[in-house]
Amino acid sequence: MDEKCLLIRGGTVWTADRRNPRAEAVLVRGERILAVGSSAEVQNHECARGAQTLDLAGETVIPGMTDAHLHLLYYSKQRAGVSLFETKSLAEALQALRDAAAGTRPGDWIHGVRYNDAYWAENRAPTRHDLDAAGIDRPILLTRVCTHVQVANSAALAASGIPEDQWGDGILLETEVAPVLKAMEAWRSETGRTLGMIEEACRDFAGFGVTEIQTCSASGYGLADDLAPFQRLRLERRLPVRVVLYEDRMPQWNVMSGLGDDWIRYGGFKLFLDGSLGGRTAALGAPYADDPSTCGLLNHEEGALMATVKEAHKRGLQMLIHAIGDRALDQAIRAVEAAYAEGPCPCGLPHRINHVMICRPDQLEALKKLGVVLDVQPAFVPSEISMATARLGEERIPWSYPWKSFVDSGLVVTGSSDCPVEPPSPWRGVWGAVCRVGDDGKPEEGWQPHQKLTLDEALELWTVNGAVAVGEGGRRGRIAPGYLADLAILDRDIFKADPMDLREVKARLTLAGGYVTHGELPGWPAF
Repeated sequence: MDEKCLLIRGGTVWTADRRNPRAEAVLVRGERILAVGSSAEVQNHECARGAQTLDLAGETVIPGMTDAHLHLLYYSKQRAGVSLFETKSLAEALQALRDAAAGTRPGDWIHGVRYNDAYWAENRAPTRHDLDAAGIDRPILLTRVCTHVQVANSAALAASGIPEDQWGDGILLETEVAPVLKAMEAWRSETGRTLGMIEEACRDFAGFGVTEIQTCSASGYGLADDLAPFQRLRLERRLPVRVVLYEDRMPQWNVMSGLGDDWIRYGGFKLFLDGSLGGRTAALGAPYADDPSTCGLLNHEEGALMATVKEAHKRGLQMLIHAIGDRALDQAIRAVEAAYAEGPCPCGLPHRINHVMICRPDQLEALKKLGVVLDVQPAFVPSEISMATARLGEERIPWSYPWKSFVDSGLVVTGSSDCPVEPPSPWRGVWGAVCRVGDDGKPEEGWQPHQKLTLDEALELWTVNGAVAVGEGGRRGRIAPGYLADLAILDRDIFKADPMDLREVKARLTLAGGYVTHGELPGWPAF
């Protein structure tokens, strides 16, 4: 990139620096931030003379945002699926599938995504028999909003090669879906649109001000991701976001976390200890309140898990550990303790625990001693208030979704969407963290209002903390001289907006490494 300068002024600049959180102007040169401060200070900088100027009308400028946990490739595929998120009944969902099938060819698969049976009138999971009776002569796979429960019709199960005597009701938990997904992927690969779909998905994130995604491959769940498509997009100057990839398999080569460059890097090793709360596969310490017959599932036998985490730690792999239930979190704590007993991780990065939705006070104390990063999804609060209350009961609610307790603990806490579980907008998460209400705005005082975050605290989750989690804290995530010019110019002054409107925020302009990745800035370099 050439060394052109850009002066941004006339807005409210939020720097993510607690010592000087507000400024009036920013000066960018090439891929880096050159100056930030008052309008007078920045405009008097010698490089401001002759700089291209972007005059704002009071909009907020923030550091480029990081979505610290998602499944990008799977989101790109779900964009092409049939969304069932708004359906209110099984009958309505089946009709949506019929409508979608009408425009397909024989042999095409129908992929229904993001259904949530907890909000259906029938209040039950769909089955193979429901799908078979719908009159759709296509293979059908339904993916629950949590992605941990899927349902296939007989045609899909037959295409997968699963023996007919094992079809049962067609409900597939956790990795049981792998053969069906393999069959669907074989069909999908024939379309040849994968790279374009990935670019479009990345641009969705850039449209909200996101400049880095930390995506996770979970091949056993059909959420496979890899670096090659991003490398191709980068070579073709079509990649609008930085990418860090975590994989649920250890690399065959002897490499450590952090391998790569500013745009594409290997993040580390992903471990799933349990499932989802909505699917009742999250591992709880006591039975589910609405189904006392189960406490959920642990995915790993203790001895095998300890051997795995010690190997990953010794190899210098930052671990990203999925733990939703408190029983899974107990296992995660033991695993990280066992890893650190072997000495520091050679990559120099702290291990991460993802979701941490149910955390007893004693567990938080243990997490503080370990110094792990906590990756949370505040957008889950508006989506799951009623479901979580039903699954957990009133006794466990006080130590569920406790984001404020995490922030006050001093641990690094990141924000993320877990997209496609939630939409790609980080602003739904910011809104969820600040307001803690359902989509209907209730309860008006907020659900567990003592766990609300201030807007500044919430922004830190998606900016500086996301950078710190992957060892970029001194280079990205703040608006400061010398930092990478990752910036989001928003469509409003978020500090004057009604907090309930935060979920509607979008980026007017997004810069990553000084390049425009979303919006229009005539005369300035863009991807």
